[in-house]
Order: sequence, then structure tokens, then C-alpha cells
Amino acid sequence: MNTVLSTTRVTAATADARQTLREHVLLMIVVGSHMLIAMAICHLYPEKFKQGQQLEEFVGALVMGLVFALCAYALYVMLFKRPTELLRYLKNGLAEYLSKERILFATPVLLMMPLFASSFSIVKAAIPIVHPFSWDARLAAVDQFLHGGIQPWVWLHYALGHPVFTAIVNLAYHLWFFILIATVYWLAFAMEHRKLRMQFMLSFVLSWGVLGNFLATVFSSVGPCYYGHVVSGANPYADLLQYLHSASHKIPVLAMYVQDTLWLDYSQGTGSAALSISAMPSMHVASATLLALLGWRLNRAAGIALTIFAVLIVLGSIHLAWHYAVDGYVGVLGSCLIWFTVGRLPSLRAEVNHAA
Repeated sequence: MNTVLSTTRVTAATADARQTLREHVLLMIVVGSHMLIAMAICHLYPEKFKQGQQLEEFVGALVMGLVFALCAYALYVMLFKRPTELLRYLKNGLAEYLSKERILFATPVLLMMPLFASSFSIVKAAIPIVHPFSWDARLAAVDQFLHGGIQPWVWLHYALGHPVFTAIVNLAYHLWFFILIATVYWLAFAMEHRKLRMQFMLSFVLSWGVLGNFLATVFSSVGPCYYGHVVSGANPYADLLQYLHSASHKIPVLAMYVQDTLWLDYSQGTGSAALSISAMPSMHVASATLLALLGWRLNRAAGIALTIFAVLIVLGSIHLAWHYAVDGYVGVLGSCLIWFTVGRLPSLRAEVNHAA
């Protein structure tokens, strides 16, 4: 009897594993292809990328992702559940939620996302090697042409040009990373939203690969905060940068510190490849757009909240001198195109049509 039960369990577990792999086959193909590109870059530029860097980046992304996901869950519990015994609530909640079936279901994503993050970092770090920064003057000119002959940051400055408003936008801009990581890891375990989950995951890796690596290489640029370092002549962003440094003395603006650190690392060839410089298109905006699209598919409240958040990211990308406005526009259009294209895949279309 015990032998029969054991055989039945093994058979069921094998069937579940095969089903899980089938559901993730497209994601594995995309991530695997991207990994091959990163490996080729490491081979072509051994002086830039040390041996075993992909493994190092993978471990770092895996650990960081899990830590941030746990922190996000703990923050959610503290803000919305407010249990009297926090640690016990967290332990019991995780033990109840993380069933064997759910862990098996999430494993492909838990492994592939850090693999993709490591590959993305390597490809992004290679951008100025493959195509040196050359598009900033043209992107600045496009911005000015699209906004009535005036740089868009000037228009925004009328509304946001106060240290308090700048601090609010700066906070939202840096919360982006935590919200994005928390969403990815929540969806990794979300068996209740299988097809929507896969639409987001595929859109996520395709947007970062196509927009954040390929287009970023084609339109290689550094962004307004570094404009003066790569373009000779008058700097149309000098007054914005002067204001931001002044505002940071009143209420610290983390973006200023990060920008200085990134340029120092880039100019000295040090620091993490994951933090390499690239402006066009804005992946902050592109991924925030994906979050908003996901939110509307979940419920109205999530859609409204994440749309407001996406708008703040668009404003922050310009006001904090990270991006040209056109970087954000391309990010929005590109991520929407990828989202709706992925949604039309035969394996996902049934749910999309049902939701519509």
C-alpha cells in the first residue's frame, strides 16, 4: 500500500514538474537567448568582463531579489495587517503560503530572473564599448522641438521646482526598484493568475532586452545629468542641475548622489555593471508602464494607484535630470507594444479576451 502511494506521489510530482516547465518554455527561450548574447560579449571583450562574472552577477541578483521580496512582504504586513506579534505572523504566513506546489511553480522564475538580470547587466555595461555615447545632442534637440522650442524640464519646473516637490518625486523614483522587485517575486508564486503572470514575465524580459539593451545600444546616450560630459558647447540642463544641487542642500535628493557615483564609476572603470549609464529609452518609465498595465488587469484600485505611480516616474525621469522626455515616451510606447503583442500569443489570448 505504501509503495503504491509513493509511486502515485512521484508520478503526480513528475506531472506537475512537466506542466510547470511547459508553462515557462517561452520565458526560458527568451532568457536563454539573452544569456547567449551576454556570454558572447564576455568572450569578445575579456578585458572588460572578468571570468565568471555572469555567475557572480547571478548570485548577487538572486540574493538581493529574495531579500527585497521578503522586506516588501514584511512592510506590507506592518502597514496593512499590523499584527501584535510581527515575527510569528510572518513565519506562519509564509509557511502557510509557500506550499510545495507553489514553490515548484515559482522555481523557474526564481532561477531565470536572476539569470536574466546578470545577462542584462553585462549587455548594458557593453553599450559604450559597442556604440560610444553619441545621441545626446540629437535627443535634446528632439525634446526641444516636441515641446514648443523649450526644454520640457523648464515646463515642469514651474510645477515641481520646490525642494518639497522634488523630494516627493525623488522618493517615488527610488521606490520604483522595490515595487518592481516585489511585484516580480509576488507574481512568481501567483498560481491564481497563471496567464496574466506569464504575460507580465514575458513582457518584462522582452522590454528590458529589446528596449533596455538593443534600443539603448542603437541610441547610445547618457542623459541630461551627464550632458555636459559628452557634448561640447552650451549645456541646456545646467540650470536644472544647479537647482537640484541647491534643493539637495535643503532636503537630500538621492538622485544627485547616485548620479555622481555612477559617473565616477564609469569614468574610472569601476563599480557594478548593473549600474551602468544609459538614457534612451527610460526603463524606469517602461517598467512602471508595465506595472500600470498589470494593475488594470488585477483591479481598478491597483490600476489607478500604479498609473499615478507611473506618471510620477515619468515626471521624475525628467525633473531629476535622468532622462530626456523622449526617453520616457519611447519607454511607454515600447512597453505597451510589447505587452499587447505578448497578450496576443495563443497561450495567453484566451485570458486576455476574457478580461476585456
